[in-house]
Amino acid sequence: MKFEVIEKSKKKRWIIGSIAVIGLISIGIYAGSYAKYQNIEDIKLVEGNINYKPYDFKMMAMYKSDDGTNYTEIDKTPRSNYKINEEKSYCTLNNVDKDNSARIYTDRFGHHVFNNLSKNSKCYIWFDKNTEVVNTVLGNIEVNNYIPDFSEAATTDEGIQQVSDGMYGGTSYYWRGAATTNYLKFGGYCWRIIRINGDGTIRLIYDGTTCHANGEETTDSIAVENVVYNSSYNKSEYVGWTYTEGLQRPVNNNEGTSSNAKTKLEEWYNTNLKSQESKIADGKYCNDRNVESGQSWSSTPSSMFLYTGYKRIYTDYAPTLNCGSLDTYTLKVGLITADEVEFAGGKNADNKQYYLYNGQHYWTMSPYWSQSDGEIVMFAVRGDNSGWLGHGYVKWTDLDIRPVINLRSDITISSGNGTLENPYIVA
Repeated sequence: MKFEVIEKSKKKRWIIGSIAVIGLISIGIYAGSYAKYQNIEDIKLVEGNINYKPYDFKMMAMYKSDDGTNYTEIDKTPRSNYKINEEKSYCTLNNVDKDNSARIYTDRFGHHVFNNLSKNSKCYIWFDKNTEVVNTVLGNIEVNNYIPDFSEAATTDEGIQQVSDGMYGGTSYYWRGAATTNYLKFGGYCWRIIRINGDGTIRLIYDGTTCHANGEETTDSIAVENVVYNSSYNKSEYVGWTYTEGLQRPVNNNEGTSSNAKTKLEEWYNTNLKSQESKIADGKYCNDRNVESGQSWSSTPSSMFLYTGYKRIYTDYAPTLNCGSLDTYTLKVGLITADEVEFAGGKNADNKQYYLYNGQHYWTMSPYWSQSDGEIVMFAVRGDNSGWLGHGYVKWTDLDIRPVINLRSDITISSGNGTLENPYIVA
């Protein structure tokens, strides 16, 4: 959340963190006001500091409701799974007249916004639950109705989000941050639920022979250690899950030479999960080999070029579940994509809190860039940099494989609620 203060000079101060107004406010507010005092006070917070004009406004009371009818008074701003009720909330001038110029709302990213406040404004705020209940193969789940800020790593449990699913159609529901309700046991192993796909199948990433808490560093959640993505490494086509020499992608993705990662992963699958195949869906996996606009693909480039995932993940912060048909593989087992890592809360910054961190380095299926010296690079989740979404050269031997599978939409959950102590159990 962000708190914005605008002085008469129009200079802005941006604050990220939490603010104490009435008691301790655990999640910050994003606000703006016209200040008439020059003294700046510094308030110590749970996470960081906040600078603000103390006489700009006062929060007189806050209330929240989970059903839109029954409200209880609160002294902490609720998280972004609540939104401001614009009809009920208001500010006053001198505690008498309603301030009609003030604007109070929750934006589409879940930020609580206060604009055009005057000196001595006093505000009364009502919050409604910003979620909906969706029926899925797991039963009813509560899904948030705002867009996360993908420019920030998700270090807390941000619940279940939703996004249009370009590969499966419909809407996908994905877990983000330090998720606590996405544990599932299947085939003798523990898994973390990445998302429920648009067709109702469940996408899982391997968590090991036992379930592990968020932040735990363990090799148990790795299926195959020290795997080069591709034994061949000096041509751009070697970013491919399968590849054909001299081509950006095979003319048919059922053809071509398998990457080393694909071969090792399928060997593990055939040994450990083949007997459970009747419950495993034919999943869709993206190996996006499109090149950034204005650049050209070359098998042996004279200068570096970027794959489209680089800008999407690192510059635009706009992950997607869309994928071109020739880059979409239908498989029983594959790897996570860089987009899915960013949806889950990873970015090019430290994050030991989100559920994909395990202290290890492991491959994604997403190409990163190709260089003129023949160094070909994939996105990877890095353990040495605290779980950030980084990269690995296809020839590196210190990265691992963490399998991803999709369970059929008609499986039965026999018990569990998805927590570490009580994971979902597939019958």
